[in-house]
Amino acid sequence: MGKSNWSSEDLFSLYELRYEKKKTLAETAKMLNRSQSSVRNKDKRMDWESFLKDPTSLKKKLGSSHNKPWGRDEMIRLDALLQANKSYDFIADMLKRSYTSVERQAQVTDWNTWRKIVEIEEKDETEDDGEEFVEQIIISLLNTARLDLKKLASMKEREFLEKVNLNKDKLPLSFSEFKKMAKERLKDMGYANPLNIDLGAGTYIVVGDSHGKHTSSNMFRLIDNMSKFLKAKNIIHVGHLLDDDDDISYDWGIFDNLIVLSKVEELKTVQHQRNKYNFNYQIVRDSINIGGTICTNQNLISDYTKTPIQRLDSHIFDDRVIANCHRHEFFSRCSNGGNSYVASPGCLCEKHIVRTIKQINFEEGKVVKQACWDGFQKYRRMKHMSEYWEQGMMIIHVDKKGNSTPIPCRIKKTVNGYTTAYFDKMISSNGVFDPDKKIFVNGDLHCDKHDGNVLDIQEQICKSYRPDEYVNLGDTLNYLSLNHHVMDRGGVIIGKQILDEAAATHHVLKKCSKWAKKCHIICGNHERFAVDFIEKFPQFEKYLEFTFLCNIDSLGYETIDLKNVLEIGSGKFVHGEIRMYGQSGSKHEKTAKTFGGDIFIGHIHMPGIRFGCYSIGLSGELDQGYNEAHASNWLNGFGLCNQYKGKSWMTTIPIIKNKCIIKNKKYEPKNAENWKLKEYKASLSFET
Repeated sequence: MGKSNWSSEDLFSLYELRYEKKKTLAETAKMLNRSQSSVRNKDKRMDWESFLKDPTSLKKKLGSSHNKPWGRDEMIRLDALLQANKSYDFIADMLKRSYTSVERQAQVTDWNTWRKIVEIEEKDETEDDGEEFVEQIIISLLNTARLDLKKLASMKEREFLEKVNLNKDKLPLSFSEFKKMAKERLKDMGYANPLNIDLGAGTYIVVGDSHGKHTSSNMFRLIDNMSKFLKAKNIIHVGHLLDDDDDISYDWGIFDNLIVLSKVEELKTVQHQRNKYNFNYQIVRDSINIGGTICTNQNLISDYTKTPIQRLDSHIFDDRVIANCHRHEFFSRCSNGGNSYVASPGCLCEKHIVRTIKQINFEEGKVVKQACWDGFQKYRRMKHMSEYWEQGMMIIHVDKKGNSTPIPCRIKKTVNGYTTAYFDKMISSNGVFDPDKKIFVNGDLHCDKHDGNVLDIQEQICKSYRPDEYVNLGDTLNYLSLNHHVMDRGGVIIGKQILDEAAATHHVLKKCSKWAKKCHIICGNHERFAVDFIEKFPQFEKYLEFTFLCNIDSLGYETIDLKNVLEIGSGKFVHGEIRMYGQSGSKHEKTAKTFGGDIFIGHIHMPGIRFGCYSIGLSGELDQGYNEAHASNWLNGFGLCNQYKGKSWMTTIPIIKNKCIIKNKKYEPKNAENWKLKEYKASLSFET
């Protein structure tokens, strides 16, 4: 079945088998050692009468009419027969042409352009008709080149003339002049801008969906202050840059480091606006690679919907992607290696209704605006669904080796204008301020299967961040030896001593207690393992209780029961195992709907943001023994909560492969061994 070329001997054999010996298609294919489709197609394409007369002539072998020029009348008949859905066999008989000749002409011809040229030629020859003819040739060049400058540059004159069935002498201008005009047209449409770019080491601010006049000037002052504070290499805009009137906010003119990742339907206008106002922004048409994180526009989730950004298919989008959806969201995704996430920075604009639909006519290079009215149910629905829009931005730090850390930053209004939190500072439209309170959050340590590398990085970050309060979200003591899931199946944990786990937990919590003056710890479902055991064996109640076993009181922690909520100012903290019966949605959605947003949860071992609910990555080992370590959405990480003027700004930050970059400083493990308890001595004392 590996043959491709047909020799004269092969063709004689084909004719003999099919027409003299009357073999079936399958029998013929088998005897010629070819596929059935190959035999069928060759049989159809052969002009057997001409071939048998003179098989040595290549012209006759392929069909005597193959290289015969197609005249205008023949083309008109061919077009009519094709539009009547006649087969190539039928058309070949009607036009006295070979099957191959008909098939080739039908498939290579740019029929839209050819019909337009015929229509123009049938009119009286006027100057306008000449301009119309030139315009049609340019459009045909753009279509043939598929709006690609490289394809246009490499296009040959003969190749193009065959597609439109034109003689060279009918062209009013030289082919090179037509190509030059088509090139200028592509530039005018924005297609001279790069499709993709790769950005190197540095700090980047990703924003989205500014929608022209719908973004306040104060928002631009915030972005400018953030860019100066971080010394950002670039500001990257994804999503809609234009409003309904096809205008870009003039405030973008203050930035020299802006890159616009343009939506296709906005490309031409974005190009024109840049030239009109002498803006300095760079335009990219498809995607931007930032240290392995791909920034791109997505068209699968519409603007007025609450579909989570995590629904974007990883088969279509890369492992790490930032796309636009008007909401401030982040999700770790299941992958081999635990280094995959999808995020949306949020929007810059105010909540509003888009009252038009924009479409692009590629043939004419024009954007078509369709006006719509508020009377449609679709647009009344927009008023409701825009309530899910959230203002925010994403900071990405990339080192020289390509390691990167994404940091989501929510934007809220304060007395100082639009305000966001980044690490230990509040950045606003009016300047940079210190927070009223700083809170460091981690959880799911699962001692003694905690990760010393992760905790060492967190400790270094705390020394820079200097939190006022520390919150541990629970699942601190693993209680593996009392795991009720195993016990309920009749199993027994061998080789794991509960006192060893408790000693390791005490050691870790003692070190963590030095991170802030005030410390809180929430009981998680792993701490509940002891409660479940005590229900069966109440005589062990005092011995196995979490705070007693790990001597928590001596470390100065405030302890919060599993299903209770810790409230610090406007911020709320729960372990995340609460069922919330009667509430709808995912874990993030249930928590946000129940507690009203601005809330941290642990338990699910992955960084995520949805409707103001922030989950954080675990501080334990990614392989806990019971999970699928090599196919998981688990990721190490921590959370920060800055409080200012009565509001909370939360963020969840991943630690990827034991690296985290904040304020252009890379944190890596230095003293991970200090988090392992090498030996201990337990004692029991009574106070009366």
